[in-house]
Amino acid sequence: MPMSFKARLLGIAVLTGFAASAAAQPAEPQPSLATAPVTAAAPGGLEQSAEPAGKLILLFGTGTSALDARNEAILDQASRLYREGRPIIMIVSGSTDAVGVPAENLLLSQRRATAVARGLLARGIPAERTQILAKGETNPAVPAQRGIAEAQNRRVEITWR
Repeated sequence: MPMSFKARLLGIAVLTGFAASAAAQPAEPQPSLATAPVTAAAPGGLEQSAEPAGKLILLFGTGTSALDARNEAILDQASRLYREGRPIIMIVSGSTDAVGVPAENLLLSQRRATAVARGLLARGIPAERTQILAKGETNPAVPAQRGIAEAQNRRVEITWR
């Protein structure tokens, strides 16, 4: 019997530290699931750069896990990619910048990843095909000193295998 979305959320994997983050990296995406480059304006007008095949990135404002119109469009794209390629699992990894308390950032990254997973579920991707990871500030996309806001680090990455 498939696991309910609520039960899936209760089983959220929370990763901390370098060793856990490195061990949890997904395998290379399948070539048949290659995505077109994604470019979207990030909160504050910052342009999101094109991403390599097999990864979609949703950016968030400071301290929020709310999905905006740009993120909704990326979720639509993820749904199309899922239907076209039927990956085994969609991996949803939430992250934050290094502003604030690390424990609170870990929880914020979990809320971001959960919001994205709910968006995928609403678009027909089964909960049992979704893995949620919360990385907090442990896996920055752009190196930044503690206390310095970096918009590219306030993100959720969707990868698949």
